[in-house]
Amino acid sequence: MNIGALITTFIGSCITLETPLQAIQLLWVNLIMDSLAALALATELPKDDLLKRPPQNRDDYIVSRKMIKHIIWMSLYQCIVLFVILFAGEHFIPEPDVALRYGRDSPYVYPGRLYNWDGSDLYKKYEKDGASRHLTFVFTTFVFMQIFNMIASRKIHDELNIFDGLFTNAIFCILWLVICVGQVCITQFGGIMFVVNKDGLAPIQWGYSIAISCTVLFINALLKYLPDWLSPRMGQDSVFNSMYPSRAWLAPREDDE
Repeated sequence: MNIGALITTFIGSCITLETPLQAIQLLWVNLIMDSLAALALATELPKDDLLKRPPQNRDDYIVSRKMIKHIIWMSLYQCIVLFVILFAGEHFIPEPDVALRYGRDSPYVYPGRLYNWDGSDLYKKYEKDGASRHLTFVFTTFVFMQIFNMIASRKIHDELNIFDGLFTNAIFCILWLVICVGQVCITQFGGIMFVVNKDGLAPIQWGYSIAISCTVLFINALLKYLPDWLSPRMGQDSVFNSMYPSRAWLAPREDDE
């Protein structure tokens, strides 16, 4: 989440001259992911399968290659999705309100970028109407990608069934629903306070946003088949060394530690 937010905010700001994710929005994301989501994931009880895993060395780095693999590639995927929405959303995000359509004669949303590529005013001339639905869609999709990835993050050892034991953890389910409801309320009623469109998103736009966000579960499943040795290391990882003895040259030497 943090990597995706940093890349999207930095590159988006350099190109559009305005951050696509506002400061108050990033504070909300950090609140729900670094506190509520962290609390929900921390309540996961140990499973019997834990005893089938190779033991960790006490000198192993806390972030394994497997975790780095998911962090890096999931972050890149989310950034690509957000940039496509940010720079091309006016060509595929439906807009039922004629007054908010692209060019006012298109079935798609009016772009929320303040300036065109040539520097001329784009949404800048409509800024007095409040935040655009386009950037509201970007914000909502970003948050819901984290919400769905929160489910995938319950399993960090490439287990295929990420829903295993999901409903046995009442705290996780309750906090997950609280985050979802909170995001819906902010999108629909946040208005000026959260720099979102005063009318929120239309039902069809919600459908598109949720559908796009759900793709993180598919990407997470694909990453499980990506070999761990393709990801960089941040420190010693004895489990990796035991699973890939032929990749010993990728393992850190004692004098590296």
